[in-house]
Amino acid sequence: MTAPSADDDLATGLCDVAFITVQYHNPADTASFIESLRAQSDPRGIEVIVVKNDRILDPPAELAADPVQPAGQVGSYLFPVRVLRAPKNLYYWGGAAFALDELSARGPLPRWVIISNNDVTVEDSEFVRRLRSLDPVRYPIIGPSIISLATGRDQNPILRSRLGKLSEMKWMLYDSGYRMATSLLAVRGLWRSFRENASRRSAGLADSSTAERIYAPHGAFVIFSSEFFDRGGRLDTTVPMFAEELTIAVTAERLEMPVWHLPQLRVSHREHSTTGSRLTRAKYELEKRARRHYFGLKAAQRS
Repeated sequence: MTAPSADDDLATGLCDVAFITVQYHNPADTASFIESLRAQSDPRGIEVIVVKNDRILDPPAELAADPVQPAGQVGSYLFPVRVLRAPKNLYYWGGAAFALDELSARGPLPRWVIISNNDVTVEDSEFVRRLRSLDPVRYPIIGPSIISLATGRDQNPILRSRLGKLSEMKWMLYDSGYRMATSLLAVRGLWRSFRENASRRSAGLADSSTAERIYAPHGAFVIFSSEFFDRGGRLDTTVPMFAEELTIAVTAERLEMPVWHLPQLRVSHREHSTTGSRLTRAKYELEKRARRHYFGLKAAQRS
């Protein structure tokens, strides 16, 4: 039996592209994210789900009135915008999983599910049209070009290939203590090595146009096709933060599923507007937990 096409979904009024964004403070970023989607050349079949991890009482503009129901539609957009109140701060990946559970309860997941930071904007009016033209079976996990507004560089791929033994040893040194980590980060060369996984693995220039298979996409904006979920893929929420990219990579390997960087899909990122750029002790401990979880998953897959 042939699976319904994207055109079939649009003809029946079904959502085929769901954007999930998670808000923890900075509601103006959320409003900008949603507003940027107004420019899409064909808004049919788009749905936006905002997961509120915070308790901000005065969001701006279209999000000014919190919904009475747990999942309420707000605004006057050409596509539905739904707001979900998280029962507590579920963090980024946990908030996205919360929204996926709500989507799943309504029926089959859309053909494309996008999980995004709220400090991202989608300025290409043809973004959704380009996405719909892709084969969801061939492209189960996609990292688009994520252009940093701070540097003008593409933040994808965050890892072009899996970490080798030398890289693992570097991370072990980095994770040996907070003071060691901050000392290493004080040196610019080591900053790039430890925070961007070395220049050969770090983001390429913004004008890169070559599609390629990669190991891990940047977590700020990740696209999953229905194929990912149909084959047993899920979001690993074991660690609250900073494990998104690494657990995607491990899941893809386990399911023998490719991860793609497709530069023809392009978004902009005002990075660190939620978590901040300074390495606090609490942030360091969460990052360390994320890496330990990743290395544990890798070891389990090898055994």
